[in-house]
Amino acid sequence: MKRDDNAQIHILEMLTLFWLFFMSAAFLISVHVPDSPTMSLDAELEFAGKDAINHGLGLSSEEGVYDSRLAELLAANDRDGACELIQNSFASGVEGNCWLARDSGTSQPQGEVATPNGEVVVTHSLVSVDDNLWTISLDLWVRGGGD
Repeated sequence: MKRDDNAQIHILEMLTLFWLFFMSAAFLISVHVPDSPTMSLDAELEFAGKDAINHGLGLSSEEGVYDSRLAELLAANDRDGACELIQNSFASGVEGNCWLARDSGTSQPQGEVATPNGEVVVTHSLVSVDDNLWTISLDLWVRGGGD
C-alpha cells in the first residue's frame, strides 16, 4: 500500500483554514459596534414638543378674550407662565427647555431651565397673538439622557 502524503497535507490545510475562519468569526462577533442613532427617537421627541405646544393652544383661555390659554399668556407677556404651561405638557420621560421670542427679537430661555444630558432635538412653532408673532423653540431630550 502506497502512502499518500498529499492527502494528509490537504487535510491539514483544510483544518487550518477552518480554524482561521472560526477565529475570524469569533473576533468579529466580539467586536462591539454601536448602533446608529435611531430616527424614531428624534421623531418621537419632535412630536412630543409639537403636542405640548398644541396642548397649550387647545386649552381655553381663562378670560375668554383669546383663542387659547397659551395665547392669553403670551398676550400678557407672561413668558415664564407660557413656557411652564408648555413644559408641564411634555410627555412622560421627556424634558426640555423653552425659548421665546416676540416678533424679530432674540430668543431667551424661559420657565424652568435644565441642562440636557444627551442628544437634543429642537422643534419650533410660530404663534400669532394680536399684532405679534411669537417664536416658540423647544430643546427636547429623553429624561436620563445618555447615548
